[in-house]
Amino acid sequence: MNIETIVDSARNLLPGQRKKAPQLTRDQAMAARPVRNPSLDWRENDDGEAVIVLPRRKDTMGKFLGWMFFVPEARPIVLDDVGTFVWTACDGEHPVSELVDMLCDEYKLGKREGEVSLTEFLKMLAKRGMIGFVIPQEIADELGEKDKKLLGLEEIGTTEEDLKQAQEAGESDEVDEEPDADQSEDDPDADGS
Repeated sequence: MNIETIVDSARNLLPGQRKKAPQLTRDQAMAARPVRNPSLDWRENDDGEAVIVLPRRKDTMGKFLGWMFFVPEARPIVLDDVGTFVWTACDGEHPVSELVDMLCDEYKLGKREGEVSLTEFLKMLAKRGMIGFVIPQEIADELGEKDKKLLGLEEIGTTEEDLKQAQEAGESDEVDEEPDADQSEDDPDADGS
């Protein structure tokens, strides 16, 4: 851990002192590849809509407000057809410009309308920490963030390797959870009789 990391971590603890994410130009933003936050659980319901489970804040303020107002530990957010289409396409493989084309083709939108709608939706998802963006190395160099290729998911890491490790950890957690559920259904002694 170097001194810059320590200083940035301390700065994030102070109110109003958070380091702002670098601003991307339009061309840079169109080359970025949106990726879902691997720490969020999500599934598709029977209607084919994405249901994303957002956990309650874990900091002191989140715990206090949760206790004070009886806020549940997690809350589901159900996306409509268009939101689900975009959410499933945020796999880190497609740049935003390609997502605009896919959205326009699928829903018969004009290029400008699709671009504005998509970028606003992606901004909202990013602001809530539901997605991040993988940026090409040349853009990271232009921004002066040469070792930082993952924007918006700093709690996971700053590189594609950090993202892959988090995704693999999330997948292994899902695999670990599934056998327990199956075992309790198949095991006649599981009900305590």
